[in-house]
Amino acid sequence: MIPISKPYIGQAEKQAVMDVLDSGMLAQGPKVAKLEEKFTEVCHTQYAIATTSGTTALHVALLAHDIGPGDEVITTAFTFMASVNSILFVGATPVFVDIEADTFNINPAEIEAVITPKTKAILLVHLYGYPCNMDAIVNIAEKHGLINIEDACQAHLSEYQGKQLGTIGALGCFSFQTSKTIACGEGGAIIGDDETLMDQCYTVHNHGTSRRGRTEVIGPKY
Repeated sequence: MIPISKPYIGQAEKQAVMDVLDSGMLAQGPKVAKLEEKFTEVCHTQYAIATTSGTTALHVALLAHDIGPGDEVITTAFTFMASVNSILFVGATPVFVDIEADTFNINPAEIEAVITPKTKAILLVHLYGYPCNMDAIVNIAEKHGLINIEDACQAHLSEYQGKQLGTIGALGCFSFQTSKTIACGEGGAIIGDDETLMDQCYTVHNHGTSRRGRTEVIGPKY
Protein backbone atom coordinates (compact mmCIF):
# COMPACT_ATOMS: atom_id res chain seq x y z
CA MET A 1 0.00 0.00 0.00
CA ILE A 2 1.21 3.51 -0.85
CA PRO A 3 0.32 5.86 2.02
CA ILE A 4 -1.06 9.34 1.32
CA SER A 5 1.55 10.76 3.65
CA LYS A 6 4.32 9.42 5.85
CA PRO A 7 5.35 11.92 8.51
CA TYR A 8 8.85 11.80 9.92
CA ILE A 9 8.83 11.37 13.69
CA GLY A 10 12.24 11.53 15.29
CA GLN A 11 13.57 11.79 18.81
CA ALA A 12 13.08 15.56 18.90
CA GLU A 13 9.37 15.20 18.14
CA LYS A 14 8.97 12.47 20.74
CA GLN A 15 10.76 14.56 23.35
CA ALA A 16 8.57 17.58 22.56
CA VAL A 17 5.48 15.49 23.28
CA MET A 18 6.98 14.20 26.52
CA ASP A 19 7.85 17.74 27.60
CA VAL A 20 4.18 18.71 27.31
CA LEU A 21 2.98 15.57 29.10
CA ASP A 22 5.49 16.09 31.89
CA SER A 23 4.43 19.73 32.28
CA GLY A 24 0.86 18.72 33.16
CA MET A 25 -0.51 21.52 30.93
CA LEU A 26 -2.14 19.55 28.14
CA ALA A 27 -4.40 22.24 26.64
CA GLN A 28 -3.36 25.68 25.35
CA GLY A 29 -0.27 26.75 27.26
CA PRO A 30 3.14 28.05 26.15
CA LYS A 31 3.67 25.50 23.35
CA VAL A 32 0.45 26.55 21.63
CA ALA A 33 1.34 30.21 22.13
CA LYS A 34 4.73 29.57 20.54
CA LEU A 35 3.09 27.88 17.55
CA GLU A 36 0.83 30.89 17.08
CA GLU A 37 3.76 33.28 17.34
CA LYS A 38 5.86 31.36 14.79
CA PHE A 39 2.91 30.99 12.42
CA THR A 40 2.41 34.77 12.34
CA GLU A 41 6.06 35.10 11.40
CA VAL A 42 5.98 32.66 8.49
CA CYS A 43 2.61 33.95 7.23
CA HIS A 44 3.58 37.62 7.58
CA THR A 45 0.43 38.47 9.50
CA GLN A 46 -0.27 40.15 12.82
CA TYR A 47 -2.26 37.49 14.63
CA ALA A 48 -2.85 33.74 14.69
CA ILE A 49 -5.17 31.56 16.73
CA ALA A 50 -4.57 27.82 16.99
CA THR A 51 -7.68 25.67 16.56
CA THR A 52 -8.48 21.98 16.82
CA SER A 53 -8.72 21.60 13.04
CA GLY A 54 -9.00 23.44 9.74
CA THR A 55 -12.74 22.79 9.86
CA THR A 56 -12.92 24.50 13.25
CA ALA A 57 -10.98 27.44 11.84
CA LEU A 58 -13.51 27.85 9.01
CA HIS A 59 -16.44 27.40 11.41
CA VAL A 60 -15.11 30.07 13.76
CA ALA A 61 -14.34 32.45 10.88
CA LEU A 62 -17.96 32.26 9.72
CA LEU A 63 -19.37 32.69 13.23
CA ALA A 64 -17.07 35.66 13.86
CA HIS A 65 -18.73 37.38 10.90
CA ASP A 66 -22.21 36.61 12.30
CA ILE A 67 -23.05 34.35 9.37
CA GLY A 68 -25.93 31.99 10.11
CA PRO A 69 -29.43 30.83 9.13
CA GLY A 70 -30.87 32.73 6.19
CA ASP A 71 -27.44 33.66 4.84
CA GLU A 72 -25.81 32.27 1.71
CA VAL A 73 -22.10 31.59 1.30
CA ILE A 74 -20.61 31.12 -2.16
CA THR A 75 -17.99 28.41 -2.44
CA THR A 76 -16.37 26.08 -4.92
CA ALA A 77 -18.08 22.95 -6.23
CA PHE A 78 -14.78 21.04 -6.04
CA THR A 79 -13.29 20.76 -2.55
CA PHE A 80 -13.04 18.50 0.46
CA MET A 81 -16.36 18.27 2.30
CA ALA A 82 -15.04 20.19 5.33
CA SER A 83 -15.23 23.47 3.44
CA VAL A 84 -18.95 22.98 2.87
CA ASN A 85 -19.60 21.44 6.29
CA SER A 86 -18.34 24.59 7.98
CA ILE A 87 -21.06 26.56 6.18
CA LEU A 88 -23.71 24.02 7.15
CA PHE A 89 -22.51 24.06 10.78
CA VAL A 90 -23.54 27.72 11.14
CA GLY A 91 -26.91 27.10 9.49
CA ALA A 92 -26.08 29.02 6.31
CA THR A 93 -26.69 27.78 2.77
CA PRO A 94 -23.73 26.88 0.54
CA VAL A 95 -24.06 28.13 -3.03
CA PHE A 96 -21.79 26.31 -5.45
CA VAL A 97 -19.80 27.79 -8.31
CA ASP A 98 -18.04 25.68 -10.91
CA ILE A 99 -14.25 25.58 -11.26
CA GLU A 100 -11.71 26.70 -13.82
CA ALA A 101 -10.57 23.76 -15.94
CA ASP A 102 -6.90 24.69 -15.70
CA THR A 103 -6.64 25.43 -11.95
CA PHE A 104 -9.50 23.39 -10.39
CA ASN A 105 -10.26 26.49 -8.29
CA ILE A 106 -13.47 28.51 -8.17
CA ASN A 107 -14.19 30.35 -11.43
CA PRO A 108 -14.55 34.09 -10.70
CA ALA A 109 -16.39 34.61 -13.99
CA GLU A 110 -19.35 32.65 -12.62
CA ILE A 111 -19.56 34.15 -9.11
CA GLU A 112 -21.68 37.22 -9.79
CA ALA A 113 -24.41 35.14 -11.44
CA VAL A 114 -25.23 33.45 -8.11
CA ILE A 115 -25.09 36.50 -5.83
CA THR A 116 -28.43 37.28 -4.19
CA PRO A 117 -29.58 39.63 -1.40
CA LYS A 118 -28.91 36.74 0.99
CA THR A 119 -25.26 36.35 -0.03
CA LYS A 120 -22.96 37.20 2.87
CA ALA A 121 -19.55 35.79 1.96
CA ILE A 122 -17.31 34.00 -0.50
CA LEU A 123 -15.49 31.05 1.01
CA LEU A 124 -12.79 30.33 -1.54
CA VAL A 125 -10.47 27.32 -1.49
CA HIS A 126 -6.85 27.36 -2.63
CA LEU A 127 -6.96 23.74 -3.73
CA TYR A 128 -3.73 21.71 -3.57
CA GLY A 129 -1.87 24.88 -2.63
CA TYR A 130 -2.63 26.59 -5.95
CA PRO A 131 -3.94 30.15 -5.49
CA CYS A 132 -7.36 31.29 -6.64
CA ASN A 133 -7.59 34.36 -8.85
CA MET A 134 -7.62 36.71 -5.88
CA ASP A 135 -7.66 39.97 -7.85
CA ALA A 136 -10.92 39.03 -9.53
CA ILE A 137 -12.50 37.62 -6.36
CA VAL A 138 -11.51 40.60 -4.20
CA ASN A 139 -12.96 42.98 -6.78
CA ILE A 140 -16.26 41.07 -6.83
CA ALA A 141 -16.42 41.00 -3.03
CA GLU A 142 -15.77 44.72 -2.74
CA LYS A 143 -18.30 45.52 -5.46
CA HIS A 144 -21.07 43.59 -3.68
CA GLY A 145 -20.03 44.18 -0.06
CA LEU A 146 -19.15 40.53 0.59
CA ILE A 147 -16.70 38.95 3.01
CA ASN A 148 -13.81 36.90 1.64
CA ILE A 149 -12.73 33.95 3.77
CA GLU A 150 -9.73 31.99 2.51
CA ASP A 151 -9.68 28.22 2.97
CA ALA A 152 -5.91 27.84 2.79
CA CYS A 153 -5.90 24.47 4.53
CA GLN A 154 -3.78 23.01 1.72
CA ALA A 155 -1.82 26.17 0.98
CA HIS A 156 0.70 26.81 3.75
CA LEU A 157 3.34 29.33 2.60
CA SER A 158 1.93 29.49 -0.94
CA GLU A 159 1.78 32.95 -2.50
CA TYR A 160 -0.31 35.01 -4.89
CA GLN A 161 1.57 37.86 -6.54
CA GLY A 162 3.97 38.07 -3.62
CA LYS A 163 1.29 37.86 -0.91
CA GLN A 164 0.91 34.88 1.41
CA LEU A 165 -2.31 32.97 0.87
CA GLY A 166 -4.56 33.45 3.86
CA THR A 167 -3.58 37.11 4.24
CA ILE A 168 -5.59 38.55 1.33
CA GLY A 169 -9.15 37.92 2.54
CA ALA A 170 -10.71 38.95 5.83
CA LEU A 171 -9.39 35.78 7.48
CA GLY A 172 -7.20 32.86 6.44
CA CYS A 173 -7.86 29.32 7.68
CA PHE A 174 -5.30 26.51 7.79
CA SER A 175 -5.13 22.82 8.70
CA PHE A 176 -2.30 20.89 10.34
CA GLN A 177 -3.90 17.52 9.69
CA THR A 178 -1.52 14.66 8.88
CA SER A 179 -1.76 14.99 5.08
CA LYS A 180 -1.02 18.74 5.05
CA THR A 181 2.23 20.53 4.22
CA ILE A 182 2.73 21.44 7.88
CA ALA A 183 1.36 18.57 9.94
CA CYS A 184 1.00 17.72 13.61
CA GLY A 185 -1.63 14.98 13.46
CA GLU A 186 -4.59 17.32 13.85
CA GLY A 187 -5.05 21.02 14.41
CA GLY A 188 -5.53 24.23 12.51
CA ALA A 189 -5.18 27.99 12.68
CA ILE A 190 -6.88 31.27 11.81
CA ILE A 191 -4.76 34.23 10.76
CA GLY A 192 -5.60 37.90 10.26
CA ASP A 193 -4.49 41.50 10.73
CA ASP A 194 -7.71 43.00 12.11
CA GLU A 195 -7.36 42.94 15.89
CA THR A 196 -11.07 43.44 16.55
CA LEU A 197 -12.02 40.60 14.22
CA MET A 198 -9.38 38.30 15.68
CA ASP A 199 -10.63 39.15 19.17
CA GLN A 200 -14.06 38.01 18.03
CA CYS A 201 -12.59 34.78 16.61
CA TYR A 202 -10.87 34.06 19.91
CA THR A 203 -14.04 34.72 21.88
CA VAL A 204 -16.09 32.43 19.62
CA HIS A 205 -13.40 29.75 19.70
CA ASN A 206 -13.13 29.79 23.49
CA HIS A 207 -16.79 29.86 24.51
CA GLY A 208 -16.96 33.57 25.25
CA THR A 209 -13.57 33.85 26.95
CA SER A 210 -11.61 36.99 26.08
CA ARG A 211 -8.14 36.38 24.67
CA ARG A 212 -6.87 39.08 27.05
CA GLY A 213 -7.55 36.78 29.98
CA ARG A 214 -5.26 34.27 28.38
CA THR A 215 -2.47 36.69 27.50
CA GLU A 216 -2.25 37.75 31.13
CA VAL A 217 -1.34 34.14 31.91
CA ILE A 218 1.01 33.13 29.13
CA GLY A 219 2.12 36.32 27.45
CA PRO A 220 1.98 36.22 23.61
CA LYS A 221 -0.52 38.06 21.42
CA TYR A 222 -2.88 35.12 20.97
